[in-house]
Amino acid sequence: MKKLVILVSILVFGIQFSCNTNQTTPDDTPRRGKKTMYLDESFKPFIKTASEVFTGIYPDAELNLVYTSESNAMKALSEGTARTIFTGRDYTKKEKKYLRSLNITVTSEIIAHDAITFIVNLENTDTLLTQNQIRDLLTGKSTVWPNSQKPIEVVFDRVQSANFNFMLNWIGSDFGKQIHAAKNTEDLIKYVQNNPNTLGIIGYNFLSDFDDPEVKARSKKIRVVGIQANDKYYWRPNKANIMEKKYPFCRAIWAINSGAPDGLNTGFVTFLSGRQGQLLLEKCELGPGKGTPREINFITE
Repeated sequence: MKKLVILVSILVFGIQFSCNTNQTTPDDTPRRGKKTMYLDESFKPFIKTASEVFTGIYPDAELNLVYTSESNAMKALSEGTARTIFTGRDYTKKEKKYLRSLNITVTSEIIAHDAITFIVNLENTDTLLTQNQIRDLLTGKSTVWPNSQKPIEVVFDRVQSANFNFMLNWIGSDFGKQIHAAKNTEDLIKYVQNNPNTLGIIGYNFLSDFDDPEVKARSKKIRVVGIQANDKYYWRPNKANIMEKKYPFCRAIWAINSGAPDGLNTGFVTFLSGRQGQLLLEKCELGPGKGTPREINFITE
């Protein structure tokens, strides 16, 4: 009788252990979990679309995207609020050294190429600008439109955005007094629509997906300015001009990740840089990060 009791106890324990083992699943894998990621708001259309496709394929994955400025995103990673961010630049060597002092190691890669875009009101006839004219307008050396000579107001999508920081670094000095910033890209586009003498500065991603009805409607209410490149021709941003670097103000979209190598953060970044993510870039009319892999089937006889 004692042997039977012992045998039953062993079987019950084994069944319970087996059930507990089967019910235990990792909370953070490349295809499962819940993560918060910060990104510069100018990359919102592409990253939002990619996240929806990703979570559609992997329903156990949940991505909370926080749309903010580039500076805030980089601060969030350094403070541990986010493990993955999307920005217009990588950390500098000095910044990475500081992160290591906080026991934060990051991996950075370019997942796409975008462009800084200059937009104007439909009534504005100044639709071509040289790089020198843009520099003068940003520094305050010039405060009027080159052709109409009307007072100009230059407005960024938001303070310390990827566009804001890129152009600040490009001019190498402080902005002029007529430089302002909106709350976000949508507010800036509406402001340009209602103010004929405004030069708006946004990311091309908000105008690139021509299959999006919102983009089609948005594009009909503004004009995109052509910028003179070193070849003396004027170019507007589009996928071809970004890939061939004809447009002067192309820039990368960086994915910076400090998440676990086998976690959801890394899984999403890998998805973006892989075949499926890079195919989404074609839909969004952005330049590829690594190029889209193509499958070729060889038939031997």
